[in-house]
Amino acid sequence: MATCAFTTPLRVTEPPAHFMHSIISQNFTRLNASLALYIECERDLEQADCFDLAFTSWAADAERARAEVLERVAQITIAPVERPSDLPLKRAALLTRALIESESAEAFTSLYRLLDSYAHLFACRQHGAVGARVRQMLQTCHCHLEALAELGEFTDPGEGWDEAAPEASSLPKPLACAH
Repeated sequence: MATCAFTTPLRVTEPPAHFMHSIISQNFTRLNASLALYIECERDLEQADCFDLAFTSWAADAERARAEVLERVAQITIAPVERPSDLPLKRAALLTRALIESESAEAFTSLYRLLDSYAHLFACRQHGAVGARVRQMLQTCHCHLEALAELGEFTDPGEGWDEAAPEASSLPKPLACAH
């Protein structure tokens, strides 16, 4: 008589029912938190008056938050890719660094457009618990990048100026009513 013995552990061929962090996904979660703090610090600076006594501490907070974001990106950059869902996280982190370090509003805008132009590179196609969690992390990051794009630091107020426009001194003087 034959006895039934399982040689393969139960549910080994089924996808995991819960999410397990990789090194990249763990650091990416921390990156999202650091990025949110950086955005809040930058918003505080935008609303602050440079003559306010607390301005220097707010500026220092913003610099520390920026350094924290760049440190998290560096940790993600050097971490090995353990699974396919790590690739879009790594790409999003690299794009975040490039956006923060961009030199001009034009460079920022061209980099920011990469999210839409190459959306397939910043998307997770994996199914199951891992895919759902990674998609949520990417969505959070995209929301943070959208908020970053709205900050005054990354938009040039003089972009709308026309270089060929005549200077104010050459324009005719407005008529004034004398009472």
